[in-house]
Amino acid sequence: MSSIERAMDKVVAAAEPATDEELQVLPAQVKPAPSEAKAAQPAAPAIDTVLPVNPQPTASDRAAGVLAAAEPTFSNNNFVNIDFARLAAGGFLTPDQPMTRQSEEYQHIKRRVLGNMTSGAFNSSRPSNLILITSSVPGEGKTFTSVNLAISLAMEVDHTILVIDTDIMKRDLSRALGVVDRKGLFDLLASPNLRLEDLLVRTNLRNLVVLPVGTKREGSTELLASMRMRELADEISRRYKDRVVLFDSPPVLATTTASALAPLVGQVVLVAEAGSTKHETIREALQRLDRVTITGVILNKAKQTAAASYDYYGSYYYHTR
Repeated sequence: MSSIERAMDKVVAAAEPATDEELQVLPAQVKPAPSEAKAAQPAAPAIDTVLPVNPQPTASDRAAGVLAAAEPTFSNNNFVNIDFARLAAGGFLTPDQPMTRQSEEYQHIKRRVLGNMTSGAFNSSRPSNLILITSSVPGEGKTFTSVNLAISLAMEVDHTILVIDTDIMKRDLSRALGVVDRKGLFDLLASPNLRLEDLLVRTNLRNLVVLPVGTKREGSTELLASMRMRELADEISRRYKDRVVLFDSPPVLATTTASALAPLVGQVVLVAEAGSTKHETIREALQRLDRVTITGVILNKAKQTAAASYDYYGSYYYHTR
């Protein structure tokens, strides 16, 4: 059975009750971003048995560098203070908030993603630390998922995170992280005189680095499908072996970007919106990615009822093994 068939079976099976063991489900609450208007209910209380993930930093935490200094400490001034208050207002994870159901659930998702890097379960010939996040169509919460996963991963002690915006038209990830007006990926691909290290933007979250999308230009898909892009992916995976690299890609059916990038990475995660995206749409998206390994499908914005008997919106992560 192909990875497409396995992924489709699990997404379709979500309509019927099943145990976590049967589906290998990872719950992850997702609040829609402002641009993806979806009324979400208040998050349920955290489960007692789960340890805090993002506790409020103390003065000693900050001194230890959990959140980096507010001013850049290197010569090229490639530094940004992410506006975490603005992100929190939009429902995103932030590193200085108390533990929430959302942060707890992203812990589960990132454990699976990190586990894929070491298990060798998918036998991909590409580096498993290169991870593509995409969706079938716009509005399914793909960039919201990318930002939250990047922030959750950046709270790890043993990993640094590089998040790359590849959506030259919408630029949502660059906008969310405050780097939308900086040179970035597409400038690097178009100009042999630019170097990767000159465009990476450090942030006030110590372990998080951003490569902005860069300047709009013609032939963006061709640039992503170029040998220069393949060489860049190889350089990133070789130079930063301990770094998790997330590519935030446009939807599969909206552009050809995801199809161009997918063969370059070791993990491809598809975000699908529960109750909105049709099975035929998901199937078509998976078919366009048929020559790559789909390592997970996130069923996003799924309405669930918590033990306290109120509703909330969450998501499930399905392995496609």
